[in-house]
Amino acid sequence: MIYYWYTIIKILVLRHFQSEVIHDQTIRQTFRVGPFDCDGLRVMTASKYPMYMDFIRWELIARSKLFNAIVKRGLAPTLGSQKIIYRKPLKIWSKFEVILESVGGDDKWVYHVHYFKQENQVKAIGITRALIWKKDIPTALSDIMNEVGATEIKDPPLWVSNIFKKDKEIIENANQKNYS
Repeated sequence: MIYYWYTIIKILVLRHFQSEVIHDQTIRQTFRVGPFDCDGLRVMTASKYPMYMDFIRWELIARSKLFNAIVKRGLAPTLGSQKIIYRKPLKIWSKFEVILESVGGDDKWVYHVHYFKQENQVKAIGITRALIWKKDIPTALSDIMNEVGATEIKDPPLWVSNIFKKDKEIIENANQKNYS
């Protein structure tokens, strides 16, 4: 957890020294697989991929006008759902790149695709949808997007929206189960 917060603070400090990006710009960052990222087999464990996905999303927010639009309202960007497809392992000490592509949104959700690349090969893909909260209430994303200059939010590709189509139904079914 120390590394996580160290990296988030570093992103927030370095935003003042980096060029601004647009809210839906594709961005990339290079990382290295450290020993605490790995399981016993010396490859990056599945639990670390979401952390690196967080880092690149934080960087997009920090380096774009989204940061001021979110912070001045006291809002919290929150991950709603994610799916990760693992193809090949990332080995200890190896460098890899995380590429974040903003693929669309609606009035509530923003959709991203995260590519984990190494040696020109996609090793994993993470697909997420996120929203903005204030006091446990989702905020109208359109207000924030208008403020940052997004005149039109494109619909996410069908394959992305289909991944999350049954999320609400799955949660409702789980709430109806009796686990006692």
